[in-house]
Amino acid sequence: MSALRKEAIDLDYGQESLEYSPKKKRIKRDKKNNNIIESFKNSVMIAITFVLGILIVYNYAVITDKQMELNTLSKEIATLNDDKDTYNIALEGIKNTNSIEEIAKAYLGMNYPTRKQTVFVDFTYGNSDTTENETKAAKDENKNMLVGIIDKVVSFIQ
Repeated sequence: MSALRKEAIDLDYGQESLEYSPKKKRIKRDKKNNNIIESFKNSVMIAITFVLGILIVYNYAVITDKQMELNTLSKEIATLNDDKDTYNIALEGIKNTNSIEEIAKAYLGMNYPTRKQTVFVDFTYGNSDTTENETKAAKDENKNMLVGIIDKVVSFIQ
């Protein structure tokens, strides 16, 4: 005998083989009940898969909607920034002092005031002697400032 081939050996121990005859019939409901349970499980799994698929598609739709809103908002922001830049450029032209002066002279007929048009108002309150002393002190201070400026110019030249 080879190791690959085995022969069946019948051993007889002196016992007669009795035929087994079941008195009860097997219940066939088990197979039907088992088939119904399996089909119910399969249908539930298919339903769960279908619901999950619908939820995934719905979530992607929501995400796409939010992205579209973001895109429209970013476009609006860009257009508003462009408008702001154009307004700033126009404002710079209006704020120019030379153009304001030209408009005032040309369209409004405004000119610088002359000496005859200038009015000086005295806002002092109280004694007139103190105002005369203050005006003298202011004149002396102006002279001192003039001397200081001249000294600085001379020292700069040297």
